[in-house]
Amino acid sequence: MNSLIEKIISLIKIKGDQVKLEFISRFSTFLAISILFLMLVFLSLLMLIFLSLGIAVIFNEFLMSAYWGYLIASAFFFLMIIMVLWMARSGKIQSWLEEVIIESSYKKNHE
Repeated sequence: MNSLIEKIISLIKIKGDQVKLEFISRFSTFLAISILFLMLVFLSLLMLIFLSLGIAVIFNEFLMSAYWGYLIASAFFFLMIIMVLWMARSGKIQSWLEEVIIESSYKKNHE
């Protein structure tokens, strides 16, 4: 009887260790993807800043002005902000994200 109880306890410990390792694996994958995503966002923002400054300087030279290029670039980004806010208020972003999450979870469950 003691042997059976010891085997059950050891199986429970093994299952607990297996669950811990699975959690560690999923959490490390999540952290790695999160870090990669944040690095890509940061580098993309830097690229966007320098690209917009370059375009603004080109507009300044084309318009022979010291500030019109920067105003044009700022107006473009202002319009982009308005467009994103409109999309957020209309629910288009949320519905798109729901579709992506549902599709990705469906693919994972059926592989």
